[in-house]
Amino acid sequence: MPVLNIRIRTGSDETKTQQIFNQIASAILAGKFSPGDSLTSERALAEQLGVSRNIVRNAFRRLEEHGLVEAVSTAGRRVRASKKRRATATAGVERGDRLAMRGGSKKAKGKRQK
Repeated sequence: MPVLNIRIRTGSDETKTQQIFNQIASAILAGKFSPGDSLTSERALAEQLGVSRNIVRNAFRRLEEHGLVEAVSTAGRRVRASKKRRATATAGVERGDRLAMRGGSKKAKGKRQK
């Protein structure tokens, strides 16, 4: 299992959950993890970082929502295969932000053209 080298910055504009999510997502997208690699357990990572388990759990759930990791019953979480991750190249960017980067939704574009 590759080591997660996560650092929580105090005084950051990002929440602890967001910091953990971004750092794990970046490591996965950079290829530091192979598909099928197990991630550190919620409990172990929470203890390592000195944060509550809920913070780590929320970060892991976001990773699942973005298709970067999958939950495996009784075995924790593991990295998904890369073909399932292609659409998440903008990991960490909320849906509304992605729409803004593309110039807005079709509905918003139609309103602007009138």
